[in-house]
Amino acid sequence: MEESWLDRWLLGRFRSAHTASFGKLSALPGYAGLIEEMREVMRTYSPTDFQHSILQTYRAFFTTPILSLGRFLVKAAPSAALTLLMWCTPLAYRFLVGRFKPIAQNQIRMSRCKFAEQAGVEACLRACKQPTENFFREALEVELRLEPDHSTLSCTAELAPLTDPQRRLQS
Repeated sequence: MEESWLDRWLLGRFRSAHTASFGKLSALPGYAGLIEEMREVMRTYSPTDFQHSILQTYRAFFTTPILSLGRFLVKAAPSAALTLLMWCTPLAYRFLVGRFKPIAQNQIRMSRCKFAEQAGVEACLRACKQPTENFFREALEVELRLEPDHSTLSCTAELAPLTDPQRRLQS
């Protein structure tokens, strides 16, 4: 997959947010450096500290104004917000996981996840699936369910309104 200017810019922003949360861990540039950093932090951080720092990375990457706008839209117009998220999520995460394709009104699928392929199944679960689901629930008040298929390295994402506010994670 050829990287666009947007992919390169988003990767740079994500690496900056990641560095702010974990510290500089790799001298390698670009995506290869991010993968090396993920492997290192999974090896050295406790599961609790790791999850906390990944959530910090996501918050810094998306910024408070964007997250506040997202929460407002989810509360004011849930259906429109989910449609917008179904459109924005593939753009915002393509640099990290690859291309998505819509398969239903509230589902998108990537046929081969670049992150799982390069970082491994453990990283898929610990650095992507769990923290991304938690982040969407906590920061945007939206239920995101990621269903990775480790045999094909594909993943299906499904978005839905958060029906039980008690399930939101505390910061």
